[in-house]
Amino acid sequence: MKTKKMLVTLALLIAAASVMQAAIVETLSINLSPITAGSTLSGNFTLSDSPASGDSAPVTLTFSDPQNYSPTTLNTIVRITEGTPTGFAVVFDSPIMFTYLNGSTLPINTRDVSLTPFAFARCASFPCMSTGGIQDRSPAVFTFTYTISPVAASAVPEPASGLLVPAVLLAFALRRRLA
Repeated sequence: MKTKKMLVTLALLIAAASVMQAAIVETLSINLSPITAGSTLSGNFTLSDSPASGDSAPVTLTFSDPQNYSPTTLNTIVRITEGTPTGFAVVFDSPIMFTYLNGSTLPINTRDVSLTPFAFARCASFPCMSTGGIQDRSPAVFTFTYTISPVAASAVPEPASGLLVPAVLLAFALRRRLA
């Protein structure tokens, strides 16, 4: 009976520990000052505790001054790839496209913007702070910088950690019942 009690307790504690997920939350911020002074496009993305090449994460980007852009919210995928020569590079799966409402279409189209990285942010490990280059079309109409930076630890809740306490209490309650 004692062995059964110990196995149940151990199984519940292991299950409870498995719901604890550490995560790395980073901010992607694109400096749009070449279009509008002080303007940014930014959002947070979440990586696993030990990111690897090929990992990806969705990110919802919002403008600091949405009245100047359409749409006001954009979605993209951030992908971690092999860095050059070592580490990781942070890239986007597709161009980030939006309309700059104060832009013009003649003589050069500054209204329709399609951002593609040309110099990737590189990280030796995560969390990471790094800067890369991004441009509107090729040849570039505008060039910008984008920054990857960690979100402050106090702003990052640990997902599913709230389940740990009830699971541990359940393990001890069942242990007493089996005794």
